[in-house]
Amino acid sequence: MPINAYTGLMRSGKSYEVVSEVILPAIARGRRVVTNIDGISESKIHQYIFEKQNTPISSLGKVIHVDNQDVFREDFFPYFDDMKSAHVDTVVQPGDIVCIDEAWRFWGVGKIHKNHQSFFLEHGHFTDEETGVACDLVLMVQDISTLNRFLKNVVAFTFKTHKKVSLGMNNTYSINCWEGYKLNKATLVGTWIRKYKKEIFPLYSSFKGGVSGKTETVDQRQNKFGGKRIWITFGTLVIVTLGCGFAIWRFFHPKQNNENPGQSVAQSGIAAKPAPQGSPGNVSVAPPQRSEIWRIVGSYMVRNESFVVLADPRGVLRVESPSVFNGSRYSMTGSVDQSLVTVWTGSAGVPVSTDAIVKPPLPPLGQMPTNHP
Repeated sequence: MPINAYTGLMRSGKSYEVVSEVILPAIARGRRVVTNIDGISESKIHQYIFEKQNTPISSLGKVIHVDNQDVFREDFFPYFDDMKSAHVDTVVQPGDIVCIDEAWRFWGVGKIHKNHQSFFLEHGHFTDEETGVACDLVLMVQDISTLNRFLKNVVAFTFKTHKKVSLGMNNTYSINCWEGYKLNKATLVGTWIRKYKKEIFPLYSSFKGGVSGKTETVDQRQNKFGGKRIWITFGTLVIVTLGCGFAIWRFFHPKQNNENPGQSVAQSGIAAKPAPQGSPGNVSVAPPQRSEIWRIVGSYMVRNESFVVLADPRGVLRVESPSVFNGSRYSMTGSVDQSLVTVWTGSAGVPVSTDAIVKPPLPPLGQMPTNHP
């Protein structure tokens, strides 16, 4: 029942969209289609629907092809006169779906016949006697602004097709749908991307007289991907991206030396011998051994300089810098002659005599004298 308009430039897919999305489904449902699309073939459409849907041809609707002179006729559409009397002895019958190509030619800026005005406003009242389906009207025009305002204001939905020539996609087109005739964001219903199906084109002809024609690209620059610069840029970008990705992967996955000399020797049939202690291959560091000679016996300070006193089992004293020791008092530890020295290391021996300590006298363990001359 609503009036739909399909807009778009030449060869953008207006007729294709109407044939594939409007006429074919209508014929499959048994409706009668009245259209002036060039080259449209009822027999080919019936055969196509039978092969695709296995629908009996006897149940399919009919295609009534009309020329432009028929569309201009006063009795082309069913209408109501001023006395509200219905006139259905017309080309278009109640319940038909009417698809008119280049609608601007018939209902442009000029005045519209009164009978046609009646159909535009009251076509929903003309229903099929058997099915009860009302008439529908589909208009095809390049720009909806070329239609008369009287007709444009009663358009329910506007579709606009756009062939993706600038992207080098000659077999792809987009279609946008708006509610009403105003094409803005507020009335936008949806957007779809479609591809042309080759089996649809034989069902009609988009060229005058039904002849086979083709179009050529006048200027290759209209294709964004036709120049070398964009491909060079794209190739460079791909190479740089791959290089960066590989560098990042190498950074987080460094090469590891999995070569095991001992394993290689074992695989060759020769028993692998462990590396001797201290050899370059032995990377483990053994902890220092406890000293069997020296032990900490005290500490003292002379002129603000501290010293740690060590003793051996014979009672021989040794003075070391506190920089090689850690801790204090009984927890003091240090490394002397590559051995660990504490207050409990060394071995029992001659008791340490205080007379052996050079003045100033050695203070008790942990006690720091104030000063000495």
